[in-house]
Amino acid sequence: MAISKASKILLVVGSLLSLAGIICIIVGHVVGAQAVEIDWKATDQSSFTLTVSGDHCGFSLYMMRGGDCDSVYSNTVIDGPEGKSSNFYKECKIVDTSEMQKGLENLIVLGHFYVPKKSGTKNSLTGDYKVRSSANLWAMDVCGELGEAVGGIMAMLGLLAFAIALIVIGLILCCVGCCCQYGNGE
Repeated sequence: MAISKASKILLVVGSLLSLAGIICIIVGHVVGAQAVEIDWKATDQSSFTLTVSGDHCGFSLYMMRGGDCDSVYSNTVIDGPEGKSSNFYKECKIVDTSEMQKGLENLIVLGHFYVPKKSGTKNSLTGDYKVRSSANLWAMDVCGELGEAVGGIMAMLGLLAFAIALIVIGLILCCVGCCCQYGNGE
């Protein structure tokens, strides 16, 4: 007995939708992996400038493990715009940076500095913040990285939900195609 034309169409469409769902899962995995990748604002430098152009919460500074964190903290100066200094807090904490970026597993958190507010407002003081230190540092934009990670993970979850819907619809069509495979011979 021959398989009906409608059944063949349902099987092909169901298979293509399931394949599209699998491709969406792969794309979602790539998007999710990029979401947690760090975009360093400064890398391996003892003197650099960080620019703040809007509302901002601050930066985390990292140094290589093995150095004297207390000494590096004491010898790190951050000059903000309008001669204002920022609040720089020492952390000297070893964190697992192996997942942040390959090759930088030996970093420790030196500390965080927060962008001060403009006088009389609730807005961040925009401009250039000059960082000088006795050791080479890495700088990470805390707010920017958090926003990118949340946005990327949400995009990945949305794509995953869409992919699951495609796969489920594709499988349903395949089941219907199998159930109806012997029709009137068309």
